[in-house]
Amino acid sequence: MSSSVADAAPERAPSGAPPAPRALSRTLLSLVRREFWEHRALWVAPAVVAALMVLGALFASVKYRAPHADLSGDQGPWNGMTLFAVMQGFVSSPLSLVTGIVLLFYLLDCLYAERKDRSILFFKSLPVSDGLTVLSKLLVALVIAPLGVYALGLLASLALTGIWQVNAVLGRLPAIPGWDLGGWLQAELALLLCLVVAALWYAPCAAYLLVVSAWARRNPFLWLLLPPVVAQILERVAFGTHYIASFIAYRLFGVWPILFSHVRLGHGRAFALGSGLAQLDLKAVLTDVDLWLGLAAAAGFVFAAIRLRRYRDDT
Repeated sequence: MSSSVADAAPERAPSGAPPAPRALSRTLLSLVRREFWEHRALWVAPAVVAALMVLGALFASVKYRAPHADLSGDQGPWNGMTLFAVMQGFVSSPLSLVTGIVLLFYLLDCLYAERKDRSILFFKSLPVSDGLTVLSKLLVALVIAPLGVYALGLLASLALTGIWQVNAVLGRLPAIPGWDLGGWLQAELALLLCLVVAALWYAPCAAYLLVVSAWARRNPFLWLLLPPVVAQILERVAFGTHYIASFIAYRLFGVWPILFSHVRLGHGRAFALGSGLAQLDLKAVLTDVDLWLGLAAAAGFVFAAIRLRRYRDDT
């Protein structure tokens, strides 16, 4: 009987072992679900903001009546697609602001909190590597949460457009002329490409926040602010320069003038929504050496965060 068991064991092992890529994807999916379960502000805050905007627009459309306006001129400053561009900006701006704030505190808290409440002891007992855990948090912050907010903003903008069109049928608002489905799809693709650029550009910032979260023994927000503030003061006192402040400002906002270098706004006009793809200078961004230096720095910060999580012990 022992020989038969020994002979059957090699035959059962291959069928019982799951493929490595499938097991890895399941583990990563479980880690991502854990992040949204433990940090519910990642989806609650944007959902509340979008709901408030839609409810506010619905309430305003019922209570107030807009004055008559002529929107029939496709070449005028308020043609239909330009109006929708303004509406899209009205939706995306507060959502982007709230999401940025939520992601800032999420990245500062995600590795710090598990040491503070000692849940790291449980998660380290699971067969999940520190590298995969840190990468899952970076994936949530740079890809999954922004894509979810993008889809939420798309639904909110469609809801606002529907409210406008219903009121136009009732004679309370002027109808939006010149609707172009192809232009709208181009605009949505342009917004999606902006998300990709933002993920690449802000990757070192997100990875640095993970390092602070993994390193700080208490109050990670203070440790985020203290080093750059002290460095700027010392630089100003010692050399009378402000290179550190300029570098921080460039890392936070410098990609957008490069990406929108083709946009020319003037005379109170917004750029045409249907030409959103043409307004993006992707070549200039992707060939910018600072983008790739930032990604290299992000890789170093991620490695540091992994090592800190592995050996940091606050017990």
